[in-house]
Amino acid sequence: MTDFPPSGDTAYLNAPNVQDETEEILRLRRAGRISDREWRLRLAARSDRQAVDADPADGKVQTALQAIVAKLIAFDSANGTTTGPFATDNPAWAADPRGYVRQEYAIWAIGDARPCPSGTS
Repeated sequence: MTDFPPSGDTAYLNAPNVQDETEEILRLRRAGRISDREWRLRLAARSDRQAVDADPADGKVQTALQAIVAKLIAFDSANGTTTGPFATDNPAWAADPRGYVRQEYAIWAIGDARPCPSGTS
């Protein structure tokens, strides 16, 4: 990954369409076949993708997205499950929390999702 953070186009290059992703993560959740971390990550990524075309002034969309992203960051922070090169405490995420989602999804999507050492930033 050369861009920091990756753009949405880069992070979600091979992602399924939003409807298919929604159905898949709900199916996996009902079947108990998705970890809490993957659930949060994929939900945050799906929400990020939906917000791309939303009006930035649409408070409902932006507030929902911020809440979902915050839950992923809090989970990763508490569990040391960041997989990207920049941990949850990196100052860049305060200004661009969606970038954190993109970093993590891009790595997850290529199947290289190993937690980074605690404290890496």
